[in-house]
Amino acid sequence: MEGKQSFFHGTLEATIFDATPYTPPFPFNCMLANGKPTFVTINLENKKVAKTSHERDRVWNQTFQILCAHPPDSTITITMKTKCSILGKFCIQLRKILNEASLINGFFPLQLENGKTNPELKLRFMLWFKPAEFEPAWGKVLKYGGFQGLRNATFPQRSNCHVTLYQDTHHSSEFQPPFSLCGTPRKLWEDVYKAIEGAKHLIYIAGWSFNPKMVLVRDPQTNIPHARGVKLGELLKRKAEEGVAVRIMLWNDETSLPLIKNKGVMRTHDEDAFAYFKHTKVICKLCLRLHHMFPTLFAHHQKTITVDTRAYSSSVNDREIMSFVGGVDLCDGRYDTEQHSLFHTLNTESHCFDFYQTNISGASLHKGGPREPWHDAHACITGEAAWDVLANFEQRWIKQCDPSLLLPTSSIQNLIRQPFASSISNDWNWKVQVFRSIDHVSASQLPKTLTVEQSIHEAYVEAIRRAERFIYIENQYFIGGCHLWDKDKHSGCRNLIPVEIALKVASKIKAKERFSVYILIPMWPEGVPDSEPVQDILHWTRETMAMMYKLIGEAIKESGEPGHPRDYLNFFCLANREKESKEEFVPPHSPHPSTQYWNAQKHRRFMVYVHSKVMIVDDLYILIGSANVNQRSMDGQRDTEIAMGCYQVPSENPESNSTSTPRDIHGYRMSLWYEHTGLADDIFLEPQSLECVQKMRSLGDQMWQIYANEEIVDMEGVHLVTYPVNVTVDGLVEDVPDGDGNFPDTKTSVKGRRSKVLPPIFTT
Repeated sequence: MEGKQSFFHGTLEATIFDATPYTPPFPFNCMLANGKPTFVTINLENKKVAKTSHERDRVWNQTFQILCAHPPDSTITITMKTKCSILGKFCIQLRKILNEASLINGFFPLQLENGKTNPELKLRFMLWFKPAEFEPAWGKVLKYGGFQGLRNATFPQRSNCHVTLYQDTHHSSEFQPPFSLCGTPRKLWEDVYKAIEGAKHLIYIAGWSFNPKMVLVRDPQTNIPHARGVKLGELLKRKAEEGVAVRIMLWNDETSLPLIKNKGVMRTHDEDAFAYFKHTKVICKLCLRLHHMFPTLFAHHQKTITVDTRAYSSSVNDREIMSFVGGVDLCDGRYDTEQHSLFHTLNTESHCFDFYQTNISGASLHKGGPREPWHDAHACITGEAAWDVLANFEQRWIKQCDPSLLLPTSSIQNLIRQPFASSISNDWNWKVQVFRSIDHVSASQLPKTLTVEQSIHEAYVEAIRRAERFIYIENQYFIGGCHLWDKDKHSGCRNLIPVEIALKVASKIKAKERFSVYILIPMWPEGVPDSEPVQDILHWTRETMAMMYKLIGEAIKESGEPGHPRDYLNFFCLANREKESKEEFVPPHSPHPSTQYWNAQKHRRFMVYVHSKVMIVDDLYILIGSANVNQRSMDGQRDTEIAMGCYQVPSENPESNSTSTPRDIHGYRMSLWYEHTGLADDIFLEPQSLECVQKMRSLGDQMWQIYANEEIVDMEGVHLVTYPVNVTVDGLVEDVPDGDGNFPDTKTSVKGRRSKVLPPIFTT
């Protein structure tokens, strides 16, 4: 890499000022004085990355931040248009900006469709390139207080917030990570129950899937015994009868048809929930994810709960807003603990009425396990950022439902928006910004220049660029950077997250600095593994991995130093294997022999489904929400999503005249790693070190062998396994040498296959 720039990697700030005014020929100059509304688009490699508003006077003065991680032979095209015609364009190769001028500013003549330049038609614009390597690291930014949040987001960064981070929906009483920083992990669904029960004015729920018959509290040892066995729908109906405004907004899956009682492709219970609350005081609305091209394809994927709660202040009458955000829907199969049992809980309160297994055709409790264990991540916020989650709900409701059904917050007495400075404790030291993937079709009040919000994608990219030591990701999908894939470059999966990670690693190799990336994904995306959609997604995942390892392998080779791509980047998944116990459920029926179901039951194993959507950078910054790492979630015009990025502000100690950084994010990662590995190793304190990478890799390889072998060996609470691919020293991704290329107990290829039926927009 010495002596050459192999990538145009950074942010291109583009400002479109104005253009030559329109002067219609006589005799039309009286009638068409200002001409047609005109707008400007900016394309990067034939993909539209920015668009101005439509203005008759051709004055815009609009600025766009364009994220770039592209080869330097790519082209930026700036085009001026009306609704009916292309007026002219200006093209420039990224290499010219990279090598000759990082700032281009002027009044430039535009090229016509015939290739000739029109000197009388000019566009005034400025392009300013800011290389990613100049982004200050999180440690420096937080130390000097220089991070103001993302600009291209509806909601600004908020101060003096409180954040609680959750792993899974529940925990056994024995689960206690042996680190002083971790504290006792909170129990998500018990906290959700208490929040709903304690609301006096409003309960707003937005979901992708929602089952009103779901029981939130199932633990015999719970400290809220009166909540055991209470169905969520009954609790909400009771609160509505008390006068609380209960509003539920669910994605309307058009494949679920109530007339024939069809559950729909995604089995989200949308019609069940609507029918359940009919003729009650709970108002439940089903909302389509409207799209001009594919009206039934995309979803409302946000998962939020907002309630009013007793305020953190001296007055018992004060109320404040509390919001939950993350990956967990209030529906079947989500209840699980750190044990992620396959068979042992099927006759217990936890899962005897909640058997969930969507990856095996015909699976049911009557035929026995394995159930599908579920790992997820969620968060709760109070402070001004919680109001932003409320505002998101209101904007979506106003766009697609009756606005008069919302409760005006101004009508709630003693409702505090921001805690008084004197009452703020050290726990309220979080800065939080709410991000979204959404467009004007699904939300009201978007800014004029922001018809599509992609702030989740931008937040991920910015967080990666500021990384200094390591990145840890848990996500249901990991697909992106198709412009650098060996095949399928035009699949449309252009989010930059995987590319940014690979380029970050490459830059650290060049600088001879340690850096580590740990990525946790499920073995395969939810669904029958040999189905067309699952195989397609596995194919995209393999393309993404191959692209990343190739870039890292090239960087190692160019550095001249010894090393292996897996010294820097590793993919893992979660799995479980249980020996039979005397007390476990004995099913009255058996699966058909030689099927995937029969094999999984016989071998007593199954994957733990990773559904979390979280990224931790340097133990200082965390992104958590509903968004997957794929184009559907990051695009803004596909699935609607919500997430939050947050960090803690260093606190000053007057006695020692020093500052210390709170370690809640660090404690959360250590708690996650303890759940996955069963270890409390000091080497986990240095996740960027080669020793830590080797420890995790060795454990993952060892546990994969235990999981994949014929002999049934109990995994004893250790769930981390290496994702089953082999990576060569040159960065080539291959099937595991001693396997058949399939996931255990299936005939499903790990590398997937490209569908001949499904367009890429369905599965990317």
